[in-house]
Amino acid sequence: MPSFLPRFISIFHLIIIFFMSTASPLMAQKDKPVVPQLPINSEDSLVYYMEVIAIDNIDKMELFKRAGIWINEYYKNPSGLIEETDSVNGKIVLKPQFATYRTLKNDVKAQSAIVRYTLVLGFKDGKYRYEIKDVNLKAESYFPIEKLFDEQDANVADNFNTLNEADVMLRGLINNLKEKMNEPSVKVKKDEW
Repeated sequence: MPSFLPRFISIFHLIIIFFMSTASPLMAQKDKPVVPQLPINSEDSLVYYMEVIAIDNIDKMELFKRAGIWINEYYKNPSGLIEETDSVNGKIVLKPQFATYRTLKNDVKAQSAIVRYTLVLGFKDGKYRYEIKDVNLKAESYFPIEKLFDEQDANVADNFNTLNEADVMLRGLINNLKEKMNEPSVKVKKDEW
């Protein structure tokens, strides 16, 4: 038996032990839910989506009309959601809500929460702004969604799922709003021949 073989075997064992010891924590991390990355306002540490979008050569009233069309197309019962409409100052405030779901062990989807939020749309000549704030869960009393970020909570997986679903839903709303705000409020008819 060559003299280097025992040394090679002991090095081989060390390498296997090293990989097993580093792989165990990595496998355990797969089971641990990952904290969702929602936009947080640096001033108050609350979930907050906001953006100002420039649309050159479009006046405030046209943007206000476009937003009204979007609201009526996007929401099932828009009149029940609108808290304020002010065309003079260029502002619309809505208080909508949506359901989030979790998948049970038998692959059945079950509602996990109702998420409420405030959507504020502001308009000026050549630009508009959306703000999504006061995101909370429908409950007996006000329950801010930020409480779901607690990694020590016994329901951390469900909580993070709710946060992720809320983020997907709100980002989808934003994308839909941006798309519709680029469309004129009055469709121009082509000459009929």
